[in-house]
Amino acid sequence: RRTFPKRLASSAYFGCCLLLLRDRPNTSTVSSGNNARSVFNHALAPSASAFTPSPPSSSSRSLPPPSGIILRMSSPSSSSSSSSPSSFSHPSTNLVSIPEAILVHQSKSPDVKFIDGSWHMPVGPSPRNGRAEFLRGPRIPGALYFDIDDVSLPPSLNPKKLPHMKPTAKVFAAAMDRMGISPEDTLYVYGMEGCGFVHRAYWTLRSCGHDLGKVKLIQGSMKEWKDMCGEVEEGVLTEEDERLFRVSEMDLENLTPRYTCRGREGNVGDGDVVVGMEEVLNVVNQNISNKNSDDGKKNAIIIDARSYGRFVGTEPEPRPGLRGGHMPGSLNVPFVSLLDPNDLTKFRPMDEVRDIFVNAGLNKNSDVDGQNQKVICTCGSGVTAAALAVALEECGLREKEDISIYDGSWIEWGGDDTTPIVTTED
Repeated sequence: RRTFPKRLASSAYFGCCLLLLRDRPNTSTVSSGNNARSVFNHALAPSASAFTPSPPSSSSRSLPPPSGIILRMSSPSSSSSSSSPSSFSHPSTNLVSIPEAILVHQSKSPDVKFIDGSWHMPVGPSPRNGRAEFLRGPRIPGALYFDIDDVSLPPSLNPKKLPHMKPTAKVFAAAMDRMGISPEDTLYVYGMEGCGFVHRAYWTLRSCGHDLGKVKLIQGSMKEWKDMCGEVEEGVLTEEDERLFRVSEMDLENLTPRYTCRGREGNVGDGDVVVGMEEVLNVVNQNISNKNSDDGKKNAIIIDARSYGRFVGTEPEPRPGLRGGHMPGSLNVPFVSLLDPNDLTKFRPMDEVRDIFVNAGLNKNSDVDGQNQKVICTCGSGVTAAALAVALEECGLREKEDISIYDGSWIEWGGDDTTPIVTTED
């Protein structure tokens, strides 16, 4: 994969902003971004032509925005002169910078979908709400919203009422149909400013059966998108907007989804991307037993994404009724330690991410019978565990097939009086 030159991206976008300020019309409404696209193509040609997607086919249609919605080409903010493209250096094919994403969006390809995967912890006096923020805007024009609380395991299969559990193949396929997504589409997932929880939406899309190579995670928030002259959709959506659908309101029993989920080997199925309490309990018991054996090897490693205080039980759990502490033998890698402290929608450089895991006790050479140890990621409710899972794959310490998420996480484990818990470091 070719990498996007940092200096070229920076100069191109700065030049774009200057040209847009000089040439843009007085009105604040821009119909399609064609002027900006020509500016970008001129500034980046010919060396960056490989990054400019092909224009949409003549058969594709461009739908007008809903009434009351306007599309704006963002002018550079006061901070844009100091902002730069993502410093992310790992040669990933799935993590993309804001400049790359803007170029893709300008192609207007019908086979590309942008998805707001924002979610926030529902705690505190005034918690943020991803769906409400998407409704209010701003949004990337044409973007869809993926609600991890709604596209989840149905109540009939979730007797413990655990939140945002991985959906069944049918639920996921029904959601993809309503979003107008086909298995051939390439999906670009993004989060709003300060959203460090967007990884769960990205992980769900990849783990429920969409082509692994066709789901991208944008490194950078809507704020950086606007600062870099990305086109913006503003205006409040109505609750009737089809992008605000709810799976919970569908008649799933009588639905036959068209979308076909793909398993890890290209087959239909969920694979082993999630594990349940019984499997985790077996791993914990085996690890306790192996700790007292001569070789001391663990069959699998459990990594906890919660804060250190919650891990050792000195900080209260944000959800009432849960015990403090952690699973015996588990490692602690707070998910925020993997993220850019100045922008939680970005990972740190992957060499730093790798060092954080290694320093916590995870090593590439830790194996069982010549194979990488399986890693089970856990957290409070299965959301930030996804940040660990994505980071482990991206930094190269584990392959995707070696990584699972304990979907019930601490809500299930800490809420059950029969599960073993320790409150000191192992």
